[in-house]
Amino acid sequence: MQRAHYAVARQHPRFCFFDIFWAKPGLRYRLVDGDSELLPGIELIESSGHVPGHQSVLVRLRETGPVLLAIDAITGRRHLDPQSPEIPQDMNTNAKRASVRKLATIAEREGVQLIVFGHDPEQWRTLKKSPAFYA
Repeated sequence: MQRAHYAVARQHPRFCFFDIFWAKPGLRYRLVDGDSELLPGIELIESSGHVPGHQSVLVRLRETGPVLLAIDAITGRRHLDPQSPEIPQDMNTNAKRASVRKLATIAEREGVQLIVFGHDPEQWRTLKKSPAFYA
């Protein structure tokens, strides 16, 4: 988890009602600062804007190819353009625009065919769901 996101989640009033999840006894967090390889084929990508320290994930799958889990950094296909109107819950519009540019560049460089958006009901209907999976 990005260190900046952890700090915000523990202190910001917007997230105070989630504290029961962040402060559970026995939970251990591996805090990272910036882009990082979690395991071979799994990259954590710092993508602030929605919240400080938001994290997207690039997963390289053998059959599907690279998949970008953009989630709240790019909430829907219509937000792939960094100049698109922002949704109101973003905490930092400039950081969000920079993260959209960063993720679009990574997607192009890596040949990503699937970007998973955080709030795209149209896309959701087309995604595989358990027990189906991407390989």
